[in-house]
Amino acid sequence: MELSREKEKRMGKRKNKKYELNFEVASERKKITGYTLITDLDCTVEAQHMKEHEAFLEIQRHAFNGDILAVEEMLLEFPVFKREDLKKMLIRSAAERGKTLELR
Repeated sequence: MELSREKEKRMGKRKNKKYELNFEVASERKKITGYTLITDLDCTVEAQHMKEHEAFLEIQRHAFNGDILAVEEMLLEFPVFKREDLKKMLIRSAAERGKTLELR
């Protein structure tokens, strides 16, 4: 604290009114010009997220029941770039419940 106060005395208090805002308030985040910190409302993204979430829960149920073939078949419904992360999530959640999951 001592160093920061001394530094303030030397440099003077610098406050830029343009960027003085509370980042905890989401509505204020859009005030910085030139930056989009919060995306505009897009319902299609939310619908896709919910669809993928529900599909993941179904895959998770199959994984907990030990139905590896159904898990691997349902993973094919997801884009390739998400499959490895989903496999890691499934293996981790199965391990938390004391089960082992062998996925290719």
